[in-house]
Amino acid sequence: MRDYDAIALGGGLAGAAFALELARSGARVAVIERTGGPSLKVCGDFLSGEARELLTYLGIDTNALGGVGITTLRLAAGERRATGALPFAACGLSRLRLDEAMLTAAEAAGAEVIRGEAATALEPSGQSVRVRAGGNTYQGRCAALATGKHNLRGWPRGPGSKTAMKIQLSLTRAATEALEGIVQLVSYRGGYIGACNVEDGAATICWLLDARAMREQGADWRANLDHIGRQSSAIGDLLSGARYLSHRPAAVSAVPYGYMRRAVIAENVFPLGDQLCVIPSFTGDGTSLALSSGLAAARAVLGGRSAGEFQADFVARIRAQFMWARAVETTFRYGPARAFGVNAVAVAPGIVGLIANLTRVRGIAGLTGEASTA
Repeated sequence: MRDYDAIALGGGLAGAAFALELARSGARVAVIERTGGPSLKVCGDFLSGEARELLTYLGIDTNALGGVGITTLRLAAGERRATGALPFAACGLSRLRLDEAMLTAAEAAGAEVIRGEAATALEPSGQSVRVRAGGNTYQGRCAALATGKHNLRGWPRGPGSKTAMKIQLSLTRAATEALEGIVQLVSYRGGYIGACNVEDGAATICWLLDARAMREQGADWRANLDHIGRQSSAIGDLLSGARYLSHRPAAVSAVPYGYMRRAVIAENVFPLGDQLCVIPSFTGDGTSLALSSGLAAARAVLGGRSAGEFQADFVARIRAQFMWARAVETTFRYGPARAFGVNAVAVAPGIVGLIANLTRVRGIAGLTGEASTA
């Protein structure tokens, strides 16, 4: 059995941020990541200003990784379209590249990164935690549950009813140029689809279907996209002539958007990222929440604070953000409201900045300061 100060179950953004911050403070940390190499994660690949600030603090240069600048939000519902300037400098960067950069940084700081082992059990007991993965057992003084949208047996989140899918593609030159500097959100009956350019001339699309849409359309992802494209030329034109860069999309079902974990697992088990809270995805702040939860949990460990204290503080901090995010998601869920929302932005583009600010994670400045301020 190998012993550590802390173990991160999951090497996504939340788990890697947790491990990186602890490792560069001298802690013995392990990251257990089920994938053996880069893999698609169901996420829109949109990095807000807050996400970029957090990544800069962690030593990750999004420009050096090939991030593509984004300054504008384009909304569409049917043939209605509207644009508005974002109140921060955003970028498009794939999780394929970003996650690997984060794990590399954590390893360089001294964390042990264990690839190709899926955690199967988390067993808190008194002053220690045991983790079972890949036939091995690891022990630590604390652990971070950072398995993303995939639940670990014995520690589930609340149920969800939505299915999310994501794939990268190579667009035509005209479509790439039409998406330059833009993150596009197209709302339709049953969900929405987001798109942005990312590094190396590729683009990412991520789409969401509720249970009714899945029953009506079925699980054929190409048929899903054809159906969505027929509802709005904003996505139909984008996909026309595109080449998909993988045989099938990454997909996850029963995603509990709007979820916040209330119950404490144990005083030395820190739920992070989507295992702590799942913001309605339309607002594009999941990356910031993952990174900030990982950093805040690491600061709590370094400061001798319990997982319960960390969890209560973090949930209190995001409560208003989630309230506004739910309101925005509800507005674009229903037909008449979708049209109203797009028309409102067309008349008053400044609404985009207001909504973006209201749905961002708070307290970034406190996290990107010196660790001694935590």
